[in-house]
Amino acid sequence: MRQCFPFLNKCHYKYRWGVLGFCIWLVLGAFYCFDIPTSLHNTLQGHFSDIMTPEAFELYYGGLYSLYSFANIFLPFISGKIRDQKGDRIVLILMVVLVMIGQLIFVYGVHLKSFMVMYLGRIISGWGIESVVPTQTSFISPYFKDDFLGFAVGLNEFFATLGSILTMYLCPKLALEYGLLIAVSSGIFFNSFSLICGVITVILDKHAEKHLLELVNYDQVKYSVLRSSENRSPRQSGGNNANGVEINYNKNVGEDVIEVDEIQSEKQNGEDGQILSQPDAVQAIETFPKIFWLVSWCYALIYSSVLGFINISVGLLSERWFGVTEESEIEAGFVVSIMWFITGLFTPLFGSYTDKYGQRSSLLIFATVLCTFSHLMIWYVFPFLSLILLGTSLALAFASAWTGIVFLVRPDTLGKAYALVIAVYNFTFTLVPLAVGALRAYYGTYFYSQIMLSVLGAIAFVLSIIIYQLDHSQENILDGNGQYAVSATSLEKNFPNETAHLKED
Repeated sequence: MRQCFPFLNKCHYKYRWGVLGFCIWLVLGAFYCFDIPTSLHNTLQGHFSDIMTPEAFELYYGGLYSLYSFANIFLPFISGKIRDQKGDRIVLILMVVLVMIGQLIFVYGVHLKSFMVMYLGRIISGWGIESVVPTQTSFISPYFKDDFLGFAVGLNEFFATLGSILTMYLCPKLALEYGLLIAVSSGIFFNSFSLICGVITVILDKHAEKHLLELVNYDQVKYSVLRSSENRSPRQSGGNNANGVEINYNKNVGEDVIEVDEIQSEKQNGEDGQILSQPDAVQAIETFPKIFWLVSWCYALIYSSVLGFINISVGLLSERWFGVTEESEIEAGFVVSIMWFITGLFTPLFGSYTDKYGQRSSLLIFATVLCTFSHLMIWYVFPFLSLILLGTSLALAFASAWTGIVFLVRPDTLGKAYALVIAVYNFTFTLVPLAVGALRAYYGTYFYSQIMLSVLGAIAFVLSIIIYQLDHSQENILDGNGQYAVSATSLEKNFPNETAHLKED
């Protein structure tokens, strides 16, 4: 019996906005926990002042993000594999639970004044944080890929940034009034709420799946997708799909007759003789186009550059503009929350723009330009304007690069694809906090750290130019005009003149 139906279109489910309405809350608790160390930088430094110097603290503090990122070079492949085999629902719930467990361990580590225990908590919660966003994207894409994908994914990003805004605003206040442990424990409350929303989301999705499977023949929908993608694919010929299965389509009057000739071993077939939808990991990765890798690295550099600044933002703004006090931590946190607000506000707007007009590759160039110059401006200009531009760059990158991944790969390999994207940006993000901390410790200032982050944006700009040229040479593949554009599109588009997808009475 099938565990999941990656080719099933859900755009016709009448309660799809209700599904989205609960699903968007899953990331709020996750990103609330992600930014807790940043929001409490000065308080944590004071907490550890009796056992280490400020310079040593900066190095250990950087490890909270570097080890988090290093582990997530590998861990998302596990959740991606589970997603491709078992479906999105189980991964969504599992990741929210992991965030909660990791945060509990992190709180215990703060209580013990043990960075080692805190590192363990960050690794576990980081696995959940880094996996819940791509799983959420793949979960909602069958509901909105026809019309509102950019807006829906942008709305998810808005609630993710809402979690970060709440962290930067609430945690310093909680620490000042009730103490450090209460502040770091607040993430558990938000994750409990996310878990409740996750359970409701799963229930609604099961109802949608049951309802739609009563109306369509899933096998014929799937094979229509494979037929369309193979007809468009420049990589393969002879009617072989990514599983090495030859598909012959003979058109008869009044109906489609789909004949599937098995040319592989019996291991690739299910118990009912039907072809398994997932190619193995190596086959899947080999089919990913060149533009997929370029988009992954470009997004990774922008993401690492922005998040690299966020990790030191309270310390940098306190040093450069507000002074190093616990009260300045609140002021700096408020200013940084403006950046997250801009990101959350603009991402759905830019997503709606890409839904209607496309132009993802052009927006990606604009994102890299803003990212590069924003880092330079922060040191010389009061950070209000700079952070608005930095937030805009991240919103543009998310609305263009992140949502574009959906159109570059088959839906049954989307888990592996996003796992690779996460691995790439966590590889870069593993190095960035260590480099930032080392530069701060060596020079005694964050100025050179900002120069380094600006250079990352400049490298991303070069990649975005290459992506733009490649995208236009392939007829705007990033905007859904490529070989996998029909992978989750409406049934009417898959069968414009026929009813072969409908179950016979």
